[in-house]
Amino acid sequence: MGRCLVLLVLLVAPRGDAAAQGLPRLWSPDDRIILGDFSHITSIAAGPDRVFITAPASLVTWDPRSRRWHGPFEPPDPSYLSGVFASLLDPIDFSVWLVSQRGWTHYDPNIDAWDRGSIPARVTSIAFDRNNFAGGPYFRTSRGWYEVVRGSLLATPSRGPSQPEFPLSIRDVFRDNPWFEANQAAVLRSARLGTARFTVAARAYDRQGWYLGTAGAGLLYAEEGAPVPSPLPFGLPGPIVGALFSGPRGVWVATDRTASSEASLTFVERSLTDFVTLEGSAVFGVRFNRANRIVGQGAFLWVASDIGVIRVGTDGRTVDVFDESRGIPDRRVWSLAARHGQVVVGTARGLVRITDSLDVERLAPDFAGALLAVTIAGDTVWTGTQLGVLAALPDSSDLLRPIGLGTEPSLRQPALDLTWAADTLVALTADRLQWRDPASGAWTLGPVLSAELGRLHRVIPDDRGMWVAGERGVGFATLATPPVRVLLVDRDLPAEPTDLAVDDQFLWVATARGLVRWRLDAVRP
Repeated sequence: MGRCLVLLVLLVAPRGDAAAQGLPRLWSPDDRIILGDFSHITSIAAGPDRVFITAPASLVTWDPRSRRWHGPFEPPDPSYLSGVFASLLDPIDFSVWLVSQRGWTHYDPNIDAWDRGSIPARVTSIAFDRNNFAGGPYFRTSRGWYEVVRGSLLATPSRGPSQPEFPLSIRDVFRDNPWFEANQAAVLRSARLGTARFTVAARAYDRQGWYLGTAGAGLLYAEEGAPVPSPLPFGLPGPIVGALFSGPRGVWVATDRTASSEASLTFVERSLTDFVTLEGSAVFGVRFNRANRIVGQGAFLWVASDIGVIRVGTDGRTVDVFDESRGIPDRRVWSLAARHGQVVVGTARGLVRITDSLDVERLAPDFAGALLAVTIAGDTVWTGTQLGVLAALPDSSDLLRPIGLGTEPSLRQPALDLTWAADTLVALTADRLQWRDPASGAWTLGPVLSAELGRLHRVIPDDRGMWVAGERGVGFATLATPPVRVLLVDRDLPAEPTDLAVDDQFLWVATARGLVRWRLDAVRP
């Protein structure tokens, strides 16, 4: 084909058009935000009132004037951000051009629209011509220059710009600010074990500072002449969200350890304007690899994890581990409940209580099975086990089966989670809810929920009912009705839900590909 015109695929889809993104019409894209791993910055382009920052699955903007975040902004398809390694601000309308080796993605925030195209050669950089900004972007490739003329669907071979303006490289920034490179160890000290590195950079539009992207420590900013930049935190430090805890101003999020990210606890403010990650020890971090549950107790978070119970101060300075050496029967902790200064811990081989003086007491010591769920009511600890719902009473040596459960096999299925609807104890099995009448003690089975949601594993109360999570999605149900407003994996959720939290404004869903926030009035019946 030689120097013939190359047809580019152009896809334009405003975020407000749900049909264009394949989303259900129960809610609009503005009702949902997916908050992902933002520790690896792939490009930065700085304008007067917007700094565009990309991570492998996210694009957000930072307003340097109001010092507020906006986004994340979702493209019509996640592949639009795949492989992005550089970006450049459009000098005409202050939109942004993102570059990958296969082509480009263009995002115009003024009309909230995306488009993209491919180029038949490996792209190595992007540039505008200072002598002809109106001409559109140029792309340097392994086969020479290509130009995308404004308003055109075509990429054409070109002689290239006469006065090219390229994105800054990190080497450019080091040349002008050698102290950044010299102080890397101090700059990236938050990334344990030395795994972080600088990736991309951009000068502030007002030329009063520098934005620096890293792999492992997120986004940093340094005022002109400052030797050490400071973090500009956004999003999560890892992709896999294992557990959530809803607090007064937002949620605490536990992300699991991966090959490229440390385990962490991050506070996400409800409006996504404030993010605080507790790093713990400079060497060991917050210690766990995988989190199963989080509860809050005063100024501390307690994490059920694969290495024991982790007690972390919300100031980030205190990290205590309770494992076999401190009286926990098994470091594999599945469940937690906190009340009046005590924390009840369900492990793979028994139940314990940690007092407000941090003493560990064994409860029902004759029971050595797995505690999948725990909750506290007065002096009784209710537990979910493979044998169904059992209770730990004061001075009892074993867990006891409630009389109201009787001998009905369907009421003796493994209880995977426990919660409360007012004063009614609710248990979750793999298929349905069952609940205990607080007056009579009798137990009742609810309808099957797993037909729509898949195998169930998590339930949380809401003012009007329950949110239930299964392998295939999340749905709203009552004790006597099947799920409605079902949010399905691969349609509404990026991956299988692992945990849920709810506050007076939002439903939060933890997944293996980030944290999803829905406006409650959009998804609740």
